[in-house]
Amino acid sequence: MSSSVVSSSLRSASWNMITQVMFRLVTFAMNAFVLRHISRDVLGLVNVRLNLLDDTIMFLSKEGFRLACLGHKGNEGWQKVTNLMWLTVPVSIFWSTLFYWVWSSLLPSPSTDLLEQYHQAVLIVAISGVGQMLAEPPYVAGQVLMFVRLRVVMDTVWVLTRVVVLCLAVVYMPDKVVVVWAWGHALAGLLYVLGYYLAFHIIIKVNRQHNHGNKTATNQFPFTSVLDLLPSWPSQFSVDQEQWTVATSFLGQGVMKQLLTEGERYVMTIFSLLTLSEQGIFDVISNLGSLAARFIFRPVEESAYFFFSQLWMRSVPVEQQDKENSAKVQLGLFRLLRLMFLLGLTVVVMGYSYSHLLLHLYGGLTLTDGVGPQLLQAQCLLILFLSVNGITECFARAAMSDVEINSYTRTMSLMSVVYLGLAFVLTKMLGPVGFVFANCCNMAIRIGFSIRVIRSTFSNLETSPLSGLAPDNDILFLLLTGGVTCQLSEIYIYQWSALAHLAIGVVVGLMVVVAVVVKEDFILAFIVEKFKAVLGIHSNEKTDVSQDDSDQETPSWNPVEDDIGKSKDD
Repeated sequence: MSSSVVSSSLRSASWNMITQVMFRLVTFAMNAFVLRHISRDVLGLVNVRLNLLDDTIMFLSKEGFRLACLGHKGNEGWQKVTNLMWLTVPVSIFWSTLFYWVWSSLLPSPSTDLLEQYHQAVLIVAISGVGQMLAEPPYVAGQVLMFVRLRVVMDTVWVLTRVVVLCLAVVYMPDKVVVVWAWGHALAGLLYVLGYYLAFHIIIKVNRQHNHGNKTATNQFPFTSVLDLLPSWPSQFSVDQEQWTVATSFLGQGVMKQLLTEGERYVMTIFSLLTLSEQGIFDVISNLGSLAARFIFRPVEESAYFFFSQLWMRSVPVEQQDKENSAKVQLGLFRLLRLMFLLGLTVVVMGYSYSHLLLHLYGGLTLTDGVGPQLLQAQCLLILFLSVNGITECFARAAMSDVEINSYTRTMSLMSVVYLGLAFVLTKMLGPVGFVFANCCNMAIRIGFSIRVIRSTFSNLETSPLSGLAPDNDILFLLLTGGVTCQLSEIYIYQWSALAHLAIGVVVGLMVVVAVVVKEDFILAFIVEKFKAVLGIHSNEKTDVSQDDSDQETPSWNPVEDDIGKSKDD
């Protein structure tokens, strides 16, 4: 079971990263196209105001329930899990109604030529938020059953539908872009829901035909009909109390996390610290600066949480955990921290000297005039904090008890107030860059809390997975010299030749990547294993990546027998 979870988590992360890369490349090009065809006010309205409404409804309606149900092992049956996920519908009705009123009546209104479209779009997005909850039962079932490609396909449908409709709108209906985008958003939600149920109908049908006459094999698949994904009748409706407790605990925490995650958008929207035009530019540069966070960190974090929640028993001391699972969790946590931290440092080193060039290539003077380059440089610093926070928080949330979750919720409540106040003050002082610095402070506090949880969990072990946050000095020295080289290139060479400046960055970047891969041998072993898999080479022997580790009693970070990154039949 644990090997299957490890393999599925890695496969899910790989597929998600590949898909996210493709998504971002497509949306990157399409956004560059859209930037040249619509006004900044429309850009701010769609990218900030309406997307914030959708994100708020989605997160508060389903996040707690998802986190509670993704730890389901499948042995206790599925009806109670299905019932719990269907509770997202009434929850979403409450949040959609509340936020429709807030967005329509309380927030600052756009210009008169956009006002009618804006009210229609808010209503469409709010109703669509309720409809999307219908996909939650098959979504959770697909995640637990490790249907990796299903999620990839559905995410593709969701993203491409919205982007394509927006591009068509700016070309053929430039005066109705806002409302057409909203209908495209609703269409994407409808296809998303129908796609999940259609996929499960096909999977169940194929499973039934494949195992026809074999009762034992048929019973291995938990669903016999799409109707099994529907809730029980009211007289028979019940949920697992432990999952319900976890879901409600995370629900309170989710409110605070949403404020912390999207705090800058709430502040700029509610207090009008930035105009819609400035919000649009801020959003474009923020999305550009967070490409790594979106197509690498997020899928890795989702797979990491699934990995930790499946192999780690909540509220159970490390000494009482299953030894094999505990070793894999410690090894996985160490390697994820090391990999993400080095990736974050690389982004900071390279991004600081190439922000202006990237913005010039992407949006021209529209983005490079003013604080655009400084804003992207600050985003690179934020990526470093995001890289560490994502992994540490994944483990902390998978390991905390109900009491610790409630304590964390209260801590985050205080943090949210401090963060929003800090964002307000720094933005008044520094402009849009202040939002990014406030978010860095927010992430630093969250990292500190999660590290405390990890230290407490592994306090009785000689070696802590947190040592993944301490790379070797030679790697740090290489990053430092590379950063200095790129900065000198920007100062003295960029004005003379942008191509030469870019070439220097490519060479330095390749040197850093090669050095990291060679130094961190588990990355090299993973790449070799995947390369062999692509070529169809199968080996029954384990890769000996660190012979010295075989004599250690504590879990090795580079063990002789290493299941991480290798697929194996259960």
